[in-house]
Amino acid sequence: MTGTPAPDDLGPALHSRGLRSTPQRRGVLDAVRALGHASAEEVTAHLAARSAPSPEQGGADVGWPTVDPSTVYRALAVLEEVGLVARTQLDRRVPSFHPVEHGGHLHLVCDGCGAVAEADAGPARDLAAVISSRNDFVVDTGHLALRGRCAACRAQLAPEEHP
Repeated sequence: MTGTPAPDDLGPALHSRGLRSTPQRRGVLDAVRALGHASAEEVTAHLAARSAPSPEQGGADVGWPTVDPSTVYRALAVLEEVGLVARTQLDRRVPSFHPVEHGGHLHLVCDGCGAVAEADAGPARDLAAVISSRNDFVVDTGHLALRGRCAACRAQLAPEEHP
């Protein structure tokens, strides 16, 4: 991706496509940025927690409306379309979203415990160049997740189960 949008580019990014900047879209983008990597369900839960009045507020509403999961899904789709969030398949069941300014790394996903770590994408870009030259196929290394086992999970395997 060329040119990472600045964190305050929501309005211009949407307006350039004839779309409006709404509090819901802003809230979803803010939630994705706060969470780093999150599923739509995690974004919804984050926003719902923000809408719940805290005891310090004496039960007063904090100003965020009730969160409808369909609104979160639609907002994520729009934010992805305008290039402010990116989708990665970290979990085999649901996609994860992250802010585009948080890109440029590989996702290392443990099949044992589900932990997600990040690694430099440099080696993947080298591999992508080889694949491109040999197969005329361009690999999107900005959304690459590698599956395997973390050190803690490997330590729990019996010796004959080690790769």
